[in-house]
Amino acid sequence: MPVISLFAWMLVIAFLAFIACMFEDLESDIGSQSNPNSQIQLAPEMGYIHRYFNKAISGEGLSYALSCTIAGAIAMLMLLKLEPMLVAKGMSLGYAAVLAIPVGAAVGSLVHMVRASTCYVGREAAHKRFEQPIYLDVFYGHLLPIATHNFMAVICITAIAYIQSNLGLLSGVAGASNPFPLPLLCLIWGLTVGAIGSSTGDIHYGTERAFQDKPFGEGRRVVYHGQICRYGDCGIRTSKDVAAFCAKYGGPATGLTFGLIVLFENWRTVIGMLLGGLSVEGLANPAVAAAGGIGIGIVIAAVLTILNRMLEKWTRDKYGPFVGE
Repeated sequence: MPVISLFAWMLVIAFLAFIACMFEDLESDIGSQSNPNSQIQLAPEMGYIHRYFNKAISGEGLSYALSCTIAGAIAMLMLLKLEPMLVAKGMSLGYAAVLAIPVGAAVGSLVHMVRASTCYVGREAAHKRFEQPIYLDVFYGHLLPIATHNFMAVICITAIAYIQSNLGLLSGVAGASNPFPLPLLCLIWGLTVGAIGSSTGDIHYGTERAFQDKPFGEGRRVVYHGQICRYGDCGIRTSKDVAAFCAKYGGPATGLTFGLIVLFENWRTVIGMLLGGLSVEGLANPAVAAAGGIGIGIVIAAVLTILNRMLEKWTRDKYGPFVGE
């Protein structure tokens, strides 16, 4: 039963990872923080005045690492204060986590929103010479969606870190808890979710909405720099329109990427632990568990590489040849 409980918590972590990265990608679309943001940054210099929110804050990896680390630090401080009080009253320790994780995520999201504000105003003020105005309705209208989407991503990451740091207690399997403290786990997962959102999410954001007038597979030639699509179905396009569109495909696809990575990683780890004689008391043979987990990981990587190559060949055959080939 404890081993089944361990598998169940691993699935919960994978589900939270899917939700976290989906909202992370949509938040980066609302704030124009993905790599296509460089084109939005360049557009006024090329004569293309726009109404996108412009806030590339040190890249998604670093900005989410900061937000998640702040959330993890606040949550850990609250847990250290609340858990002894609950123990003294004979109450469950879970009540402290239910309060600490959302409060920590809220503080991290507020900091993220402040940094988004200063970044947008500073970037657009620098474009005054190119006659790019600061649209106050764009500024005020995007802050709440940025904060709420960031909150959903950060609260899921903080919950993942909490589960991992208390996995032994939650599942009943000795030694299953991660030895890293909660803020450090939040830092690692924040970097990871930002990096995956910046890589997978950019593909959908760049080709589905911001640049619709270029041939498939052509890429971004220098002559097209700054030529972003500024008009939508109902007037001038803003970053919220981009997020609404990407919520259909780009956000779920990005969340699925992160969720599958976490699922495969946890699955191979647990299978390796079972091969190493996992029981309630812990691992009977840690060396076998490590070797088994690494071997399964290599097999998964090889299978995914082959499938990726097959998908690429099918795409080129169906939609190619690409321009320049």
